[in-house]
Amino acid sequence: MRRILIDRARACGSVKRGGNHRRLVLTDVPSKDETLRVDDLLDLDAALSKLALVDPVAARLVELRVFAGLSVDESAAILRLSPSTAKRTWNYARAWLRREVGGECNSRPNS
Repeated sequence: MRRILIDRARACGSVKRGGNHRRLVLTDVPSKDETLRVDDLLDLDAALSKLALVDPVAARLVELRVFAGLSVDESAAILRLSPSTAKRTWNYARAWLRREVGGECNSRPNS
């Protein structure tokens, strides 16, 4: 899922595909947050790749939480971690990504 979202974000910004121009339906209400989401997603992808080099388990946990939409407990089960270890790793990964991206990384709630 991560690859699909990142590839889509890159394609939306490419000059070949119209740069930041997009087709609007009359019922669409443009949101300035939509442009930021693509940039934020690309920043998150770059930071997540760096995190994977430092701590692959933390990077995988972030992927499961952010891109698959799983809870900490569901992610812990998949990664075969205890829920408390997963929560600790999630908090570490969020702080690491926040520092790396230089802004807020509140894609998912704390729980």
